Amino acid sequence: MRRQDDRVQIPIIDISPFESGLGSALSEVVEQISRACEEIGFFVIVGHGIPKDLIGHLKASARTFFDLPDKTKMDVGRTGDSMGGLMYFPFRAESLGAAAGEDAPEDLKETLDFGLRFLGDAWPLDPPDLQDACLAYNAALGRLAGRLRKIFMAALGLPEDYLEGRFGTDLSSLRILNYPEPTDLPAPGQLRAGVHADYGVLTILYTEDSPGGLQVQAKDGTWMDVVSVADAFVVNIGDAMMRWTNNRWVSTLHRVINPPPDSQGSTRRQSIAYFSNPDADAMIECLPGFSDSENPARYEPITYREYAQERYRQAHGEDATLS
Repeated sequence: MRRQDDRVQIPIIDISPFESGLGSALSEVVEQISRACEEIGFFVIVGHGIPKDLIGHLKASARTFFDLPDKTKMDVGRTGDSMGGLMYFPFRAESLGAAAGEDAPEDLKETLDFGLRFLGDAWPLDPPDLQDACLAYNAALGRLAGRLRKIFMAALGLPEDYLEGRFGTDLSSLRILNYPEPTDLPAPGQLRAGVHADYGVLTILYTEDSPGGLQVQAKDGTWMDVVSVADAFVVNIGDAMMRWTNNRWVSTLHRVINPPPDSQGSTRRQSIAYFSNPDADAMIECLPGFSDSENPARYEPITYREYAQERYRQAHGEDATLS
């Protein structure tokens, strides 16, 4: 087995030159991201321009919600009839490992989910600023995701706006995750978030530096910690992007582990994930130039909605419907 220091490391990339269009620095950003997407599917970005107070506002408002009594939180349903409403999934309501085909127990987390084009429940009155915080963060991260998609296209040798026609009515969404302090020993194989790969185009993750964090599976099968970097986001590509590139870029398995039993201080952890997903009817099929007679397309074409619905049911049960 390869040693930890022999493996591909998750790079920290300053993307600010892409905004300024600074020649050689811009080329280096594109090259670094291209290499990361081919080798590990994960990288950390700084120079992204997202204000700290925007992150802090949503983090604080969501924490207020998560600290409410369980009975109060359950007033927000897992779905509803309000487009752009809120969804709440209580503790142990989801098994991400099952979405990856494993016989996995429920995750030790609770989540708030929101998407402009997803049906949800009515927004709660407490905390009163939660909806505004989600909307502002979602808009800012949507713009950042658009910049990253342009870098992706440059890295793949395609026009920067090549994919943008598939994001006119996109199914991008926001997920706020709360990993409480453990109160009981986990069941065998039970994690804060089970082993899974994301199924969209790219994910932009804000996370905290506390015990029991994100790990990424290296190609040799071992697990690598994703080190927390101040004022940074973790970015990874999902299955749709991998399929578009015919596996040139990799959608990598990852998980959130439990804090060690001897952890000192608080082990509560809160994360915010923005999922950049295409339109429901966007066709996920090999892009031009990524297959030939020696390297044929590996996947049958499928719409994004069809693929996402299949994965969603694996995680939430056969009766679950992606609204």
